[in-house]
Amino acid sequence: MEILKTPWKDVLLELVAQSKKSIKITSPFIKDDICSEVLSAKKSHSKFELITAINLNNIYSGSLDIDAVERIINHKGIVRHYQKLHSKIYLFDDSKVIITSGNLTRGGLINNFEYGIFSDDERLVSMVSADFNSISKSEKTGTITSADIVTVNKLLSHIPEIEAKKLPKFKIKNPLKINDIIEIPQAAVYESLKGWKLHVFKSLNNLSGTEFTLKDIYAFEKSLSQLYPDNYNVKDKIRQQLQKLRDIGLIEFKGNGRYKRLWH
Repeated sequence: MEILKTPWKDVLLELVAQSKKSIKITSPFIKDDICSEVLSAKKSHSKFELITAINLNNIYSGSLDIDAVERIINHKGIVRHYQKLHSKIYLFDDSKVIITSGNLTRGGLINNFEYGIFSDDERLVSMVSADFNSISKSEKTGTITSADIVTVNKLLSHIPEIEAKKLPKFKIKNPLKINDIIEIPQAAVYESLKGWKLHVFKSLNNLSGTEFTLKDIYAFEKSLSQLYPDNYNVKDKIRQQLQKLRDIGLIEFKGNGRYKRLWH
């Protein structure tokens, strides 16, 4: 086991280049320039999987580059979304691991003072790998698609003139503590969504309050059935669309059938 401090970008790129089978990373914040370097260093046949946290406020503020997510997907990588993610883990061939405070950003690899460990201890790496795989396969985790990227970009394209005046004038020490509610014009969301996703969103928009339950949204089962009379599994479809709205950052899963709106 070794202590790893910034700058450690060269260490990361070397381990990426050495990986023959897989590279697995968890990082809530990612930047496109660093992702580009990582993907360039990666062997063409090694698999790449990233777990991050898609939050519209983080994307808007620049903490998370949606272009980086798109780049990974375009390079046949897998990007998953886990809303409560805060860990920064870097696994290489499930045989070496870095556990650190540093995100997959220039700040996390070079500029900030970050601290972590590198280990090739079989038992430790096996435990970390099992935890990564557990999050990756969790029902609370979604897989981001190219279509999701298009939708997120459509939503964000309507925000600047609304949000610009509301940005704080002081430096925020921890971006994760920014209010996760973002203001988006209703018409903009309607324009960005379609089909089932749009109609479930409209149903959510009719609910009062920020938090809601499955029971609340199931109250719209009859009206949704009238829109889609050939669908006999409306409740299943509602849950599926809630997952899709989660994966583009519009709602948060709170657990036990409870949800939170991330827009107003």
